Amino acid sequence: MTARVVLEGSRTHRVWQGAGLLLAALVVLLLPVLTSDFRLGQFSLVIAYAVAVLGLNLVTGFSGQISLGHGAFFGLGAYTTAILVSDHGWSWAATVPVAALLGLALGFVVGVPALRLHGLYLAVITLAVGVAFPVVVSQPIGLALGTGGVAGKPVRIAWDKPAWFGLDVSDRGWTFIVMAAIAGALFWIATGLVRSRIGRSMVALRDNGTAAAISGIWPAEVKTVAFAVSALYGSIGGSLYLLTTPIVSPSTVGFTITLLFITAMVLGGAATVSGAWIGGLAMVFLPYYTAEWAGQLPLLRSLTDQPGLFANVIYGVILIVFIYFVPSGLVPLLTGLRARFLVIVPPEAAAVASGGSATTAGEPDGGLSRPTPAIGGPTDPAAPHAGTPVDTARRR
Repeated sequence: MTARVVLEGSRTHRVWQGAGLLLAALVVLLLPVLTSDFRLGQFSLVIAYAVAVLGLNLVTGFSGQISLGHGAFFGLGAYTTAILVSDHGWSWAATVPVAALLGLALGFVVGVPALRLHGLYLAVITLAVGVAFPVVVSQPIGLALGTGGVAGKPVRIAWDKPAWFGLDVSDRGWTFIVMAAIAGALFWIATGLVRSRIGRSMVALRDNGTAAAISGIWPAEVKTVAFAVSALYGSIGGSLYLLTTPIVSPSTVGFTITLLFITAMVLGGAATVSGAWIGGLAMVFLPYYTAEWAGQLPLLRSLTDQPGLFANVIYGVILIVFIYFVPSGLVPLLTGLRARFLVIVPPEAAAVASGGSATTAGEPDGGLSRPTPAIGGPTDPAAPHAGTPVDTARRR
């Protein structure tokens, strides 16, 4: 069986990309029509978490810096939006740039220690930020700012569907569509970032910091930018969160949610942009369904009259099994499966593999054929240590 090889940027590749975008747009538009407001609320929460997980992936997955304070960035965005909307009468949309800028500034400040620290030492610094944030918002200084203290900050964001919108959806459905559009733009920007010079520098520093510095990469710039952009995404995720949940409290943005973000990043696939979507789905739906399963298992019902208490046990077992069998995450696994049928390679990689120009490597529209690679084998473009000319050129 042969796999079809498509040159990146070719006409065939653009068709595949267009089809994918069209399918995503149809899903976003049809969900508010076909599902209930409760389910839409869950999917809206997926969007907010996915944006935050993407921010964590930028700093940890792509640049290799351990960040245990991402919940603080998420909380900063949520509290900023809540205070500006409830206490100062701002519209939600007007609060998002403010939350993003505050997150950017805090991320830059947290990223400064990363210039001299790494590994566990950097983890301790970011852990301190994540643990300190819920405490600060509960203290008198937080109360003076309007955080609401331990009880949290309630907020009501009214966002009615405009009259010009043609689809027959509820206000919750309209909110979901707007959130999906914002998240789509953020994911598109992140995709461009990781493919840019900064993104390639982040990966180079992660793989070998010494070699990257020798080759001309400035570590200080790359590390601080990674932390700042990561915090920006986390803050916007916090602002989006308030469109789904009418209150934010210290328990919402504590260290627990940071651990959930890390788990979601690993499940989706570190150093993958699309993996954040899978991580967001796991954060919302995996606890929901494990709670249902715990109440339905006859064994648990025979052991206790409160089988729902075992939901976390089932959740943990699922995570252990998943990490054991899919250690690289779900997106790399799906990419490897796709490589059996369709492989997308950069033009320069095709030129190196064929020993000539990329335009002579196959059909004019970029369609090629070659034997199907084994997943994870030396010819698999998803393999981290592939040694073929195609993969060598791709790493360059």
